[in-house]
Amino acid sequence: MVTEIMEIRKRNQLKKLNALVKEILEIRQYLKYFEGLDLPDYQAMISQVPPGVESGLLIRLQQRQSREYYGYFELKSKEAALKEAIQKASEDLESLLKLGK
Repeated sequence: MVTEIMEIRKRNQLKKLNALVKEILEIRQYLKYFEGLDLPDYQAMISQVPPGVESGLLIRLQQRQSREYYGYFELKSKEAALKEAIQKASEDLESLLKLGK
C-alpha cells in the first residue's frame, strides 16, 4: 500500500516536471524571435548618471522600451520562474526517489 502511494507520488511529480519542461521549451521557441535583439539596459544607465545630470530622457526611453517589448520581458520573466519551478520539482522528485530506495 505504501509502495503504491510512493509510486503514484513519483509518477505525479514526474508528470509535473514534464509539463514544466514542455512549457519552458515552448517559451524558448518564442524567445528565438527576439534572439538578435540587443536592448540597451537603461536601468543600469540611469543608476550610473552622475548627480546633477538630468536622467529624464533615459527614463522615458526605458518606459518606451518596456511598452514596446512587453511580450519579450514577460517571456523572460516567465522563463526565469519556470527555471526555478523545474529546479524545485527536480529536487522533490529526487527526494522521492531516495525515499523509495
